[in-house]
Amino acid sequence: MSDVYVDSVTFVYKNTEEPALREVSCRIDAGSFVGVTGPSDAGKTTFCRLLPGFIPNFFGGDFEGSVTVGDVDTSTTSITSLGNAVGYVFENPFDQLTGAATTVLEEVAFGLEQRGVPSAELERRARAELERVGIVDLAERDPNTLSGGQLQRVAIASVLALEPAVLVLDEPTSQLDPDGTDAVFDAVSRIHAAGRTVVLVSQDLQRLAPRSERLLVFEDGRLVCDAPPREVLDARSLGADRSFDDAVRVPPTVDVGRRLRDRGVVPADRPLPLTVAETVEEITRHAEVVTTAIPNSDSVPDGTTRGSSVDPRIRIENARHVYESGVEALRGVTLAMNGGCVALVGHNGAGKTTLAKHLNGLLRPTAGRVVVRGTDTRTASVAELSADVGLVFQNPDDQLFRATVEDEIRFGPENLDRVDAETRVEAAIEQLTLDSVRESDTYELGRAARKRVALASVLAMRTPVIVLDEPTAGQDAAGVSIIGEAISDLVAEGRLVVCITHDVEFVRAHADRVIALSAGEVVADGTPREVFADEAVMDEAGLRAPIVTRVGEALGLRGVLHVDDLLERLA
Repeated sequence: MSDVYVDSVTFVYKNTEEPALREVSCRIDAGSFVGVTGPSDAGKTTFCRLLPGFIPNFFGGDFEGSVTVGDVDTSTTSITSLGNAVGYVFENPFDQLTGAATTVLEEVAFGLEQRGVPSAELERRARAELERVGIVDLAERDPNTLSGGQLQRVAIASVLALEPAVLVLDEPTSQLDPDGTDAVFDAVSRIHAAGRTVVLVSQDLQRLAPRSERLLVFEDGRLVCDAPPREVLDARSLGADRSFDDAVRVPPTVDVGRRLRDRGVVPADRPLPLTVAETVEEITRHAEVVTTAIPNSDSVPDGTTRGSSVDPRIRIENARHVYESGVEALRGVTLAMNGGCVALVGHNGAGKTTLAKHLNGLLRPTAGRVVVRGTDTRTASVAELSADVGLVFQNPDDQLFRATVEDEIRFGPENLDRVDAETRVEAAIEQLTLDSVRESDTYELGRAARKRVALASVLAMRTPVIVLDEPTAGQDAAGVSIIGEAISDLVAEGRLVVCITHDVEFVRAHADRVIALSAGEVVADGTPREVFADEAVMDEAGLRAPIVTRVGEALGLRGVLHVDDLLERLA
């Protein structure tokens, strides 16, 4: 086992002017678990690239300072040699997988095979890692038939199989469902408990903070916080003029804990709660719970429930879809959607993205039909449907292709021959706060910013229906707020917004209606309060209720959806 030393590192990528890292120094002790967080484009990924030697050996630029793993200087050692000590899991699984394997098992075993591991041992270790991340049942599947979240777990298993002493994970769960996210965090925790060093980047502080021994917070290329998680979260500030809450998504348990202290319910000197169990224990000790019923005042927008008499914008009638591989992704789905923000939730592989691609004709039903604003998608081209339905892909790189941000946003309205194209472009840039990067090369932006560019390019088309696939994945607090406000504006304008997401906290805050899918079937359809309160549905769909809902249930309060709901019932 080896300590990692980062000493006074400043790094400027080739063809850029501003440093991605500025005078960063820290020590990562052997066998420790270090969490890394901060705003988008703050330097987190660049920091991680230092550890396996990707910087400066692969990513060119101006490098100052030093990084050592044990007694090895990463700047003078090959990436291949460092790979024996440092394993790296990329945010995007497509950047990691070989693309040549015909089965998931072969993909995970590829690295072991390159190291000359005997066949029997190779298969045993590959299956063990698939079991560890919860997808051993996919061992014989073709990787090309998996969802993005399933592929991410394959990528993680392929690195775990190599048994690196230092494991670096860059947003490894941004595409995973709650079950998959918990499986990965639990697997990484077990790896740490076995003595390995873990460095994990995540915006999910609800899961990261309780597991980390230290939390590194980056902003503008600088390491601005390096302390135990409770200490970092209690500070509420990254400096004299920068709120911590503006930079990262504060865990709901911490939000509840802070507000209890601000109201004098809990002594200010008590450590902040990081887990649901700690929050429940704190409330039980310091407050009296008033178990009055919480009324369900939520309502579903007109014309969105199944069987509605209103002619909806989208009607799906007994739709089935079977891929060429034989996988049945949709099994008799019947839905009607007209307005509001509709969240499609469910585990990876539940059929959410398949359903979304039926809404603009990218996929056509094997049986049944999909009708969009009176048009049967089986008889219309994708180009014709694009005037009615705008789809933002989960991976922005599947969607973006023009040289600059402004050109990318302009393509849609120009292609639809809209006379007010420039007005639309300016409005979308303002709405997604992209003015400062409008002339930038899209591919020089971070992934979170590229996702907002993809969203802006669809908003500029002003379609009556907008479909967003995992819009908040990898976004910092500011990005989530920007996207949430954009969705609220669209709903206020009377448009239908369909969000595919695993982010139940975002659903809690913005969705009018939740449709839960499991194995290609609709298992629930109602308001967030109704769906999240149904434990059987949540289990079947592989979901976790919002944190405040889980705290409420543990205290005997059903239907809690907001922190205010909870605090109003404490005396």
